[in-house]
Formats: sequence, structure tokens, C-alpha cells
Amino acid sequence: MSNLNISLEQRVATTDQAYSYTLVHLEGFIDAANYPKFEKALERLVESGRHQLVLDCRGVQYINSTGISGIIRFHNLCKEAGGSFLLARVARNVGITMHLLGVTSVVQVAKDLEEAEQFLQAGSLESVASEEGQESQVRRPRNVPLLSEPTGPAGSVAMLLPSTGHFSKICKKRVEQRGGRAFLFHDVQGLLSGIDAIAPDLIVVDKRVPNSNKLVEKIKLAPRHALASVILIHPKGSDLQDVRGFRVWENDALVDPFDLANLFVLTESEMRRVTRDRKLFTQQVRFQFEGHQDSIDQGLSLGEALIAKLPLNEQERSALHSALKEGVDNAVRHGNSSRPDRRVTVNYVVDPRRVTMLVEDEGEGFDHEFFLGQIEEKDAFDRAKERMREGGRGGLGILLMHRCSDRLEYLGKGNVVRIEKRLPA
Repeated sequence: MSNLNISLEQRVATTDQAYSYTLVHLEGFIDAANYPKFEKALERLVESGRHQLVLDCRGVQYINSTGISGIIRFHNLCKEAGGSFLLARVARNVGITMHLLGVTSVVQVAKDLEEAEQFLQAGSLESVASEEGQESQVRRPRNVPLLSEPTGPAGSVAMLLPSTGHFSKICKKRVEQRGGRAFLFHDVQGLLSGIDAIAPDLIVVDKRVPNSNKLVEKIKLAPRHALASVILIHPKGSDLQDVRGFRVWENDALVDPFDLANLFVLTESEMRRVTRDRKLFTQQVRFQFEGHQDSIDQGLSLGEALIAKLPLNEQERSALHSALKEGVDNAVRHGNSSRPDRRVTVNYVVDPRRVTMLVEDEGEGFDHEFFLGQIEEKDAFDRAKERMREGGRGGLGILLMHRCSDRLEYLGKGNVVRIEKRLPA
């Protein structure tokens, strides 16, 4: 699974004048799935009054257009508050995306942390000089030189695009110029009929093509194509974070109108990611649903369909589905307090050794360590029933998930449960 890890470090710049700032270490992918986490982390910093920020991007392997928009937004917020917002140690492929979209003309980029601290110091002295009506003598941060464009990865791309205009032909030609194989379709049935023979690494779907709404679900449900990256092109005005009812998530997305260069960079980055993921995983599916019963049923039905394809016996598949149902039920009733507007997110990942299901709610979490510490005890069942009689959270659901899986743990504050089952060798 493409994750994003974020850690914070409060530092004092080692320049001529002591200067405190927050260093934000980023590692992984800033894509459609991880952007909300990225956004929340920066919002907390800005809202807490920390407006001197340096984003250490050395570990960022990919950033999408939404992530870049977020960088510009938080840069402006810090600047309006009299602070500074810099990027440092940006990887080559990420830097190309930023250059193509003009980010580096707005946000300062430092080659390392030492230079970032010099930029912070320069910005601070320039601000003081301006306030005192003096002429600033400090050096402004230099522009980042344009990076040369690397050779694109070889691979196959299936594209479902409207037949009108030249857009589809341009996309096909671009992929082929970069060493890949491009297959162009103008209707859903044609794509579904040809996908097995193509076995694409990437599928680009324009949602303006009729009957394409359920295409992501069909692709992700097929183990052979589940690791293929899906990029959705949404119509103008679409909200990429909108989940009404039930949704199987694409790997990344663009909203029309967009810069063609952004699509091409996104395509090549996703193909590189798929190449890495195929070495580690056999299937990845992320789906999300609201607290309405119809939406919950759709989520559980998809989970059951995914589990049915695992190399397990009937009893093991039934037990694993029971664990998933219990995890979802706990998330809906306890985590989200049965609120229909709150969402449950399921990340389903299969590798050669195990299947992992992460069920996340939007609640405040709970004292999961207390309940996990008691599930191994002989009287765990009786004690859980007693707690329920007293009106508390019994823990029977946790006990059930534990007995139906090989590993059970709660992450963070307790609003994410990890259910794991070993697969036969």
C-alpha cells in the first residue's frame, strides 16, 4: 500500500541569528488516498501558530496535483501570517512535477536543510528591514534550476477516453513516445473485453464516458488487475473528497480542466509505483462508505467478494468475513456513533504471505489496550458479557475479531483496527 509518514521536529537554525522553525519530515506518497492526512497535519501546525515551516521532501516518492495545490495554499497562509514556508531536498521526479506546474516560482526550494535555514534567516532579516523602512541587503533565495526530464518507464496503458476531439490521440502518442504501449478505448465494454489480453499497468478513465461509474470497482475486484493504477478524470467542478454513499477509490485523479503536462507526469509516476508494488503485493483495494445501511451493505458485499477469492478454505473465509463485519459494525456504531454522515474506510491489502484489512472510523478512539489485554484470558467471554449488562462496551466484538484472525491490533488512538490472516504457502 502507498503510505505517507509524517513526523515533526522543532529546530533552531544554526545561522548568525537564532531562529526557531518546524521541520516536517515527509516519506511516501502524497496522492488522493493520503492527501487528507497531509492536509490535516499542516492545518494543525498553522492553526497552532507555527508559521515557520520547512518540508523535508527527501522521502517523498510522488505528489499529485491536489498535494501541490495544498503546498501553495499553506505557503500563502504562512506568508500572510508573517512566516515562511519552504521545501527542502526535493527528489528528482517530484521536482519535475513541481517545475511543470510552476510551483517553484511561488514556493522556495532549498537543496538541503542548511540552505533552507539560510533562506529562513534571510526572510526574517528582510522582514525586519522592511518594517524599519531600511533597504534590504539580504540575499533572496535563488531559483531552482529546471531539471531535465527522465526517460519514462516502459509499460502498458489502457485509456478510456471520449472519441471526440484530439485529446485521446495526444495521450496515446505521448505514452508511445515515452516507450510504453498505449491502448485506446472509447466505451466501457471495449475496455473490459480487452483488459485481460493487455494486462495494463495503468488505466486512465475519463468519467465523461458513459457507464464508467462502476469501472474502478470492477477493475479492483479482479486479482489479475487489482494492482493496476487507475487515474480518474473527473468532470469540471467535481469534489475529489466527496463520498456519497459508497465509493471504491481510484489511485489518483484530475479534475477537468487540467494541464496535459500534469497528466503525463502523473501517468509516468504511477507506472513507476506500480512496478514497485508488484514486487510486494498481489492486491490493493481502498473503499469508503457512509453510515447509511445501503452503503454499509455495499461495503460488506465488496469485502465478501474480495475474501471469496483468497486461497483459504470455506471456514477460514467465513471467519475472516465475520471479522470484517464486526470491525465495520464497531466502526459504525461505536466509532462513528451511528451518524450517517460519518464515513468508514477499509484498506484491503494482499501479499504472498497474508491478507490485511484496516478498518478506520472518524471517531475519537477508545481505550483499546484495556480490551486487548483481556482477550487471552480464559473468562474473557464471561467478563465481556458482564460489562455489557452493566451498560459498558463489552469487548465481545474484539474477542470475535481476535478469534477469527491471526493478528489483531488497534492503531493510533484506536479508531483504526488492523485484522490480519496468514495465507497458505
